Amino acid sequence: MFFSDESEANLEHAKLVFALTHTGKVPAKAESGESVAHYIAQFLAKKSVEVEPVTLRQLKWALVMLSEKYGRFRPQDLEAVEVRRWVDRLPLKTRGRFNVFAVCRDFFNSPTMRSIVRDNPFSDAPPKKDKGARLEILTPAQMRKLMAAEWPEWFRVWLVAGGFAGLRTREIFAVSFSAFDWDYDEITIRTEDSKQGWAARPRNITIQPAFKRHMPAGEGLLVEGWSKKKWDPLAKEACRLIGVEPVAGKLHWPTNCLRHSFASYHLAQFRDAAKTAFEMGHESPKLLYQTYGNCVTRREAEQWWGL
Repeated sequence: MFFSDESEANLEHAKLVFALTHTGKVPAKAESGESVAHYIAQFLAKKSVEVEPVTLRQLKWALVMLSEKYGRFRPQDLEAVEVRRWVDRLPLKTRGRFNVFAVCRDFFNSPTMRSIVRDNPFSDAPPKKDKGARLEILTPAQMRKLMAAEWPEWFRVWLVAGGFAGLRTREIFAVSFSAFDWDYDEITIRTEDSKQGWAARPRNITIQPAFKRHMPAGEGLLVEGWSKKKWDPLAKEACRLIGVEPVAGKLHWPTNCLRHSFASYHLAQFRDAAKTAFEMGHESPKLLYQTYGNCVTRREAEQWWGL
């Protein structure tokens, strides 16, 4: 076996040492038709005609990472201890690691994989959110900078829909401008647009003046023209603009920070937990107090909604 550089050789050595230490055997490099990468490609091809594009992107996001790490090995050679260590070391927040774990678990639970692998290596309990941890939100000053900057229309729509209406990312991809009733100041999110599985709930969101001021007029889907290739450099530019600190040398847009900001400032401004929970699409206000209810002042909330 030949390696392109010393770091690749050291990585392979570490994998072999780990395997020998924890399983007593060296994982065999799979033939192309027996590898994890091969089965992932099959799984994604099948899902591409079964699920919505947004869901497919989530599957690809997680399974590409799995393929990069273990793609050349046979599925039956993956060990629970090793894959859990890999998940725990991913440069993601707890929720991101949870999502990767859940997708990988579902992949190994698919009928094809169950016929190959006796024990799902992702069968342990997935990572959970840190108890009592508060999610990241933007400050009014940061949002003001974002609103003052020049962006492509679809990127501005994404910022406004998340920050001033609390739409989930997958909802922003699914919803069209026809969901906005400007006469009655109301946004209607249908169950099929939410796509949250058992938690999908239709809801109506009150259009706030800040939403009106910043939401561009349009037709069709909200983020027509979006692509990850286009989004990545804009998200990095937005991070630099608002002073997000790099993680492991890379800039990462704070996950769902727009929706988290909406929840926190909405609750602080309107002091109506039931209304905030309903507009967020939650079953009850409990989640607001456990997770979203960041400690922001009424003054800060007024600044947010006054943008």
